[in-house]
Amino acid sequence: MCFSIPYKVLRVEKDKAIVEGGQTVKVGNGLKVYPGEYLRIAGNVAVGSLSKLEGLKIRKLIKSLDGN
Repeated sequence: MCFSIPYKVLRVEKDKAIVEGGQTVKVGNGLKVYPGEYLRIAGNVAVGSLSKLEGLKIRKLIKSLDGN
């Protein structure tokens, strides 16, 4: 099983996406990515996209596990 924190897409440039924190990730497998969406990233490659709502829900869940 793979665990990843969703990253918000800031810009899309051909087969790459710039996400929060300025990280550039490769977008593969015909994945369509748009600014404002969230990506699941593994090894600097986007492996899936999430809607803004899904991305924020997952982040909220992760933050709740922190206990602070």
